[in-house]
Amino acid sequence: MENTPPAITVSTVHRAKNQAQIALFEQGFSALSILFFGNGVGTILNEHELIMKLLRYAIFGIAVLLMGARWRTTLRTISKGGLLWLVVGLMVASMAWSVSPIYTSESIRGEVLPMTAFAAYFASRFNIRQQMRIIAATLALGAFLSLFYALAIPSVGRHIGDKFDGAWKGIYAQKNVFSSVMALTMLVFFILSLANKNRQERFLARCGLVFSILLILLSTSVSGLIVFIVLLLIVLASRLFRWRGRRSVLLLDVGGLIVLCLGTVLSATWQGIVIGLGKDPTLSARTYIWSGSIEKIMDQPLLGYGRAAFWVPGSQDAWEVGALAARDFVPSHAHNGYIDAALDLGLIGFGLFVLGLVISFGMALRRAYRASEPEDLWPFAFLTLMMIYNITESVLMLRTSLYWVMYMSIFLSLRRWPRRSRAEKAH
Repeated sequence: MENTPPAITVSTVHRAKNQAQIALFEQGFSALSILFFGNGVGTILNEHELIMKLLRYAIFGIAVLLMGARWRTTLRTISKGGLLWLVVGLMVASMAWSVSPIYTSESIRGEVLPMTAFAAYFASRFNIRQQMRIIAATLALGAFLSLFYALAIPSVGRHIGDKFDGAWKGIYAQKNVFSSVMALTMLVFFILSLANKNRQERFLARCGLVFSILLILLSTSVSGLIVFIVLLLIVLASRLFRWRGRRSVLLLDVGGLIVLCLGTVLSATWQGIVIGLGKDPTLSARTYIWSGSIEKIMDQPLLGYGRAAFWVPGSQDAWEVGALAARDFVPSHAHNGYIDAALDLGLIGFGLFVLGLVISFGMALRRAYRASEPEDLWPFAFLTLMMIYNITESVLMLRTSLYWVMYMSIFLSLRRWPRRSRAEKAH
């Protein structure tokens, strides 16, 4: 009577073992997907077209299957998408009016659907603290691989013989991409370093923070340096907050506004800053690209040119924008995430995105006000970083973008996990 029947014990152990294996698989799948969407896999695979395509569809298929296994939770999460699904729906519908329907169709199948499926799965499967740990582990892996390639295979890990000669790019295609990922790495490790209960986790997070700062410096990216300065202000400001009382609320509100205003001021006075740093005073012709792109938005203001269609190779519109900067120069994007979003989806799609972003930022700010753990700061900090970074780089919804995946995940997670549950506290 006192002993548990052996069959029950074996069954329980077997079930627990299976659950642990499934959980490990899901964490590994999530890490691989994040590395892929961060454009860190292509360099390792030498941009092998067939393998990259198979990976895209594999991520989509596995995410759908895993969501199907927990369909009730998935439906609850998806039902909270609202404005996000309107933006994604416009991307898909833009095939109907795209200036390059074939290119848009390929982008929908190979980029929009995999990113959307994974983001929905990630937000429904893991709470915000678990998400941060997976993101941190993945970005740390990307950083170490970048270090390896830069030192052991410099022909891959560094720019050689071009205008960025000597700058590190690691496992990423270009130094600015590398810098944007390292800025995200620095942010997530900073937030994890605020954990004061687990000394080992705090120490590892601080090591990751220092490592990512060094890599940003080695990328020589001006954008990375400026974002680094802005994030330092977030670091300094966040140490003043104890997340309780009206004073903390006021300080956080003012601090958030200062950070955003600083980002705006930096973008407006960029030329002077860059001249002081000894770089091209037109920031690789960004100012010309911005003005030309905005004129093109006004040509098709409501619905835009279709998902990923404006900068398609051979585009006359892209050529005309590039001609403003230099002869025979054709840019691949607008170097501004908001402008690219408006080019893709018009002012209607851009307006829906901004509305969703503002509401989500307000939710993230309220969560930060009531924060009792460091991960409660993550949505607010990420959205702040994303808004600032997209002033001078296009890392929002252009092609395959880790920032867009993280934005969709946070959009859903803020609504899926509005308050820290007992399960979150246990982890």
